[in-house]
Amino acid sequence: MDILIVILYIVMFLLVWQFVGYPALMGSIAFISRKYTKNNDNTFKTSVSILVPTYNEEKVIRLRLTNLMKLNYPNELYEIIVVDSGSNDKTKEIVEEIMDKQINLKPELKLAIQSERKGKASAINFGKQHCNGEIVLVTDANAIFEKNVLNEIIPCFKDSNVGGVGGRFVVSNPNANLTSSTQFYWTIEYIMRMGESILDSVCLFHGEMHAWRKGLIHCDEKIISEDLNIAIQLRKAGYKLKYAPDALVFEQTPNNIDEQIIQRTKTTVGTLQNIFKYWKFFIIPRNLYVAFIFPSHKILPMLSPFLLFSVLVLYILIWNINVILINIFICIMIFGCLLIYLLIIKSYFERNKVSGSFSLFKIVKYVLINEFIVLKGWKDYIFNNYSVLWEKVSR
Repeated sequence: MDILIVILYIVMFLLVWQFVGYPALMGSIAFISRKYTKNNDNTFKTSVSILVPTYNEEKVIRLRLTNLMKLNYPNELYEIIVVDSGSNDKTKEIVEEIMDKQINLKPELKLAIQSERKGKASAINFGKQHCNGEIVLVTDANAIFEKNVLNEIIPCFKDSNVGGVGGRFVVSNPNANLTSSTQFYWTIEYIMRMGESILDSVCLFHGEMHAWRKGLIHCDEKIISEDLNIAIQLRKAGYKLKYAPDALVFEQTPNNIDEQIIQRTKTTVGTLQNIFKYWKFFIIPRNLYVAFIFPSHKILPMLSPFLLFSVLVLYILIWNINVILINIFICIMIFGCLLIYLLIIKSYFERNKVSGSFSLFKIVKYVLINEFIVLKGWKDYIFNNYSVLWEKVSR
């Protein structure tokens, strides 16, 4: 009985730590530092190649390229490479039309054509061959950059120990039904990544925007989550991963529950692929990224459905109403206090920032859906029921 009670409290600690403890700690680190990894030397410039993988993006590619060509950065220091992977719409024609107008102008616009669609990692590897910049920045065709993105990200590379830098993802439709809770999730991610960057390195990058030194990366084309794969490769090679919280990238997220499940299930599978591929790297606690940040940010969420189920099993095995009630009371009190503290930190960092509405019911619903998604991701991973090709979702 005593052993079961000890196990119960360990499991409950892990759950509380994952959902509110770790985010609150990272927020505290960011708050105490008050620097959020901000690099003050905005005079540092270097050449940048912006990679835009595309597949049937005729509806958004013109707006995307217009956005990229108007960034607040010296035009002669960056180029844009569209990597088209077998589009059967007018994506290539639109890019070529814009290229004709951009001849002899800066930034230079290039079109690299893959004969078939092989996934985002493959497109990055293919496009990298056409890059002339020292830094490669990967972004999505349906995203939009805030104009100072490069001025926020590139100065971080002045430090030779920095191998990659990520920006902040912001949901551009935060007040829609499902996406309001999604925006809350991304706000917590924003807080965690600021703390992680100060402590050691961010756990991973956003797929919508990540930059890295060109010679360091070759994506594993069998892995879905290339953003996480790139982050792990860089940290494994001894480089730090930094966060530029004022480098904003906007993109809509699905407001349809079925499409959210499809999208996030693939992300879960990609996370599991990376965990099992690099398990030898993570088994030795060689730095804070390996020993603390990655387990708290990525491994625990992959285990949380099983931890929640184990709580129910332990309650049944213990079957002592007093012990169970005391455990529930203690956990609710600790969870509640940490949640209130986390919301205070969130409100501090969200001053004058983009934010959606907050609904406790929607957040709980979002968490439950996410636990289901993690289980589904495990099933798809175990039975090899996945593809590296991302399906388009309506927005």
